[in-house]
Amino acid sequence: MSRPSLLLGLALLLNAGCESKAPPEPASTRPAQVAQSTPPARGTPTVAKLTWTDPEGWTKDPKQRPMRLATYHVPGSDDASPAELAVFHFGPGDGGGIEANITRWVGQFSDVPSSEVVRTEKRTSAGAPVHVVEIPRGTFASGMPGAPAVPKPDYALLGAIVESPSGSYFFKLTGPSATVANQRDRFHGLLDSVRPDS
Repeated sequence: MSRPSLLLGLALLLNAGCESKAPPEPASTRPAQVAQSTPPARGTPTVAKLTWTDPEGWTKDPKQRPMRLATYHVPGSDDASPAELAVFHFGPGDGGGIEANITRWVGQFSDVPSSEVVRTEKRTSAGAPVHVVEIPRGTFASGMPGAPAVPKPDYALLGAIVESPSGSYFFKLTGPSATVANQRDRFHGLLDSVRPDS
């Protein structure tokens, strides 16, 4: 075999070897596909929020209100005016402590003997601790924070704080004492219905 033929054969062989290589895939596509299909790492907490059953006759206000998760209009009985339930949820670690919130709620009422404040700490709902405070009668200083308070005599409070891994839920029912007393069982029924959202 002549030297030029040998060189030509080697060149063709090398060229054929180079052409058989496929171009490499872009590096950015593989990690994205892996990231999309990778399940959460073990030990990563998934925190369920709480849900509950609306009491019969209570109307959920569709309007969004600052800082509130929900607002319910609670019907009055006979000549009594309606009451309102405000529900708050700020997330894990937010919204203040149990004692601070209960103290603040009680502080919004005047003309209430300390013997009139009923408090239950042992209640649970779906395994969650529930702290309940009740003021059967007093003068409620209503109003938004920073706004002038409007005194409302003969008002009552049923309040509850439900502890949850997703943060505490605050339920605050205020209104004329006759209405709140009449709706007490429905309020406690709502608390009994609290459960993790699935």
